[in-house]
Amino acid sequence: MEKINQKDKGRKIFFFILLGISFAAIWIYNFMTPLMSDDLLFKASDYHSPLDIFRLEYQQYMTWTGRSVLQIVLKIFSLMPKWVFNLCNSLCFVLLTLLIYCNVKDKKKYDVFLLALINLALWNFSVEFDQTVLWLGGACNYLWGIVILLGFLTCFRYFMENGHSQKRAVPVSIFMFFFGILAGWGNENTSGGGILIALLFLLLNYRKEKKVYPWTISGIAGMAVGFLFMVLAPGNRARGSLMKADETYSGIMAYVSRGLKINKAMNEYMMIYIAVICLLAAYYIYKRKKIEELADTFVFCLAGLATSYVLILTPEPMPRAYFGANIFFAIACVQMIQRISGEDTLLVSLKTGGIVAAAVWMFFSYTENGANLARILREVNEREEYILEQTSRGNYDLTLPMLRPEFQTEYSFMYENDISMEKDFWINEVFRIKYGLEGIKAVPREEWEDNAE
Repeated sequence: MEKINQKDKGRKIFFFILLGISFAAIWIYNFMTPLMSDDLLFKASDYHSPLDIFRLEYQQYMTWTGRSVLQIVLKIFSLMPKWVFNLCNSLCFVLLTLLIYCNVKDKKKYDVFLLALINLALWNFSVEFDQTVLWLGGACNYLWGIVILLGFLTCFRYFMENGHSQKRAVPVSIFMFFFGILAGWGNENTSGGGILIALLFLLLNYRKEKKVYPWTISGIAGMAVGFLFMVLAPGNRARGSLMKADETYSGIMAYVSRGLKINKAMNEYMMIYIAVICLLAAYYIYKRKKIEELADTFVFCLAGLATSYVLILTPEPMPRAYFGANIFFAIACVQMIQRISGEDTLLVSLKTGGIVAAAVWMFFSYTENGANLARILREVNEREEYILEQTSRGNYDLTLPMLRPEFQTEYSFMYENDISMEKDFWINEVFRIKYGLEGIKAVPREEWEDNAE
């Protein structure tokens, strides 16, 4: 018994060390990600009291988007110093790893290898990590959205699976209703997938126990309310009309074109998970595992497919719209890997060795990409200092350097949001507005340095 307790204690220490490493790793990348894109247009002067956040969000709800909960989160962080967002966003990412961990069954207490596997999956296979996790505007809409949704689903599964021990049905039902509103009022396709997951787990639990608990109904009802508030926003119609106007095709061909693009996105963002799930599913069926044991995996797979293919209703979705579906597939895949039995020594060895090898590779990848992020941040800061110095002297028509192309990394969204030699490029206009410039001429960094000399 004492030996077992010592083993648990050792695992617990390593588990929390890994959590600390996970936090430090994402915090460093958050720190080295500057404000960009729409972040630069945020005007703190428009906000004179906390009520202004809700007043301006109501205007956006009526004219542009129904994602009010996440937009309020974005506005709050935009009013604060960047270091506050860096800290909170890093904690949010760690919380995402823990929520995925909580939704995986058949794990040991303080399962270090499982937590490592989740972190490796998120860092290497998430959709547009630079846009959905690191960029302030994207993280508030996607990372924070999926964390709120998974937080709700984790509570939903816990209360449902432990319903017989719950005596406070009324307060739990009220809590789940309001939590459900927040979860449903996130991203259109991801929140819809979350509702599907809740319904499927409710049906599976009813099939097993022949009982429905009140908080499951109130929770799903709350999600439906939040979802309807989001999708019925008047602003969605205006935004949808603009997006449709940019489509190449119309009628049935528009849907065919969208479907082909979704297939391409599935192949790019989800195929690694789908391949592992299919291989292990075939292996488990060969080993005569009961299909019921794989039910939770199939629930998340179905939600991932639905969350992706529902985008056929949307003209030209951004790649980051697949972030939620990718997380659902990640949970399904990690669950399948976790179900590898200790008796399957070959698969266990492959799993353990694979995680260790991936962690070593991740270390070198992290340091290389981190160095490039630091270089990008240095050039962004130097350019801003130059702009402020010149405007203080009364110079408002400036020649500015673009970022060096050799620093480009998959963990930075800056290159899609850098100034351009195209005079009318929208980021050039953003810079003109933010710094009060009359004109901008963008040139390669080397040319700018030569002229400065």
